[in-house]
Amino acid sequence: MWASRRGETPAPAAFGATPAPLVAVPAALPEPGAIPPRAWLYGTFLVRGFVSLLVAPGGVGKSSLALAQALALATGRPLLGEHVHHSVPVWVLNLEDPLEELDRRLAALMLRHAITRAAVAGRLFLHSGRTRPLRLAEEGPNGIAFPDRDGLIAAARAAGVGALVVDPFVKSHRLDENANDAMDAAATAWAEVAEATGAAVLLVHHVRKGAASDVEAARGAKALTDAARAAHLLSPMSAEDAAELGIEPAERWRHVRLDDAKANLAPRAGRAAWYRLDTVRLGNGSADYPNGDSVAAIIRFQPESVWKRLSPAQCHAVLDRLEAGPEPGALYAAHRRGLGAARWAGRVVMEVTGLGEAEAAQVIGTWLKTGLLIEVEYRDAAQRKLRQGVRVVAAKRPSGRRAADNF
Repeated sequence: MWASRRGETPAPAAFGATPAPLVAVPAALPEPGAIPPRAWLYGTFLVRGFVSLLVAPGGVGKSSLALAQALALATGRPLLGEHVHHSVPVWVLNLEDPLEELDRRLAALMLRHAITRAAVAGRLFLHSGRTRPLRLAEEGPNGIAFPDRDGLIAAARAAGVGALVVDPFVKSHRLDENANDAMDAAATAWAEVAEATGAAVLLVHHVRKGAASDVEAARGAKALTDAARAAHLLSPMSAEDAAELGIEPAERWRHVRLDDAKANLAPRAGRAAWYRLDTVRLGNGSADYPNGDSVAAIIRFQPESVWKRLSPAQCHAVLDRLEAGPEPGALYAAHRRGLGAARWAGRVVMEVTGLGEAEAAQVIGTWLKTGLLIEVEYRDAAQRKLRQGVRVVAAKRPSGRRAADNF
């Protein structure tokens, strides 16, 4: 049974109840080493007793990601590369789709990750809002009421649930999502569920229309994102990212990135995590539908560094051409803009290595940062004018069998 750091089992106050008197309690001042560590369950994203937020545009794969995270917690396996600190029973409250569709998604994930039914039995609970809607918070005759809060807490405790996934959050309440006081009440209700059950709560939420660059793109009032202790932003792979990572345009839709958009309890991750949506055939063909269903299942995707695709010989060949210049008395340009576009050094990278434009720009940018290339002003002999160009710093050239590792 979950207990707070003071040993009691907290429970939310009934709606309308008179709060207990306020008392100034002296700080306990325990020894730092005696303070219990935070009860992380999944990486530094899901933690017991707190609410986390997964924000994404529609159709990107947030439901698939949330279900895979639930499956990782239920089995104790790092299916998506994140460390599972403790395996716990998980309750997925999908408030949008029918149970049959949830069965398809779960089956696809289990097939793709080679998970047996025995490994999941009794540890993963599915609820469909089509069968029974959830009303955690709604407008009542005397203000905001919480019809399902206490019942949800009791059911989660009875099943020993250690994590709840709510997908989507907007279907769990009947309040004005653009009103800060209403969203604060809804978020607080979920925080009370987390505290009373000791479970980690993951709220899956939509973004507003338009580009989503950070957690502030979450739809509705800001009170929700303020209340979450951790928030991740899931977004589709951009055309620029696809070019840089060597992903064919036709395959770009399968790839999504997860950014640590807010982390109140842990340092933010330095890099985005990448995932791929694979297509899994369920083998459930029938006379009417002989091909059966094909369902997306999310897996971790590790982008290959551009430097792993370059040999030392290719790097030195590029540098030799840059050193020679496009013609006698001229230098290649560091940037693609303006008059330098035709003489851009990245075009040499593309010609020698076969890399795309975004990858070539990454190579030139890195070499400028490390000082292997420097930008200088020179007098163009043919044009008889001053221009900017790049020169190779010979002393910075790597050498040795593993020279490409040093570029």
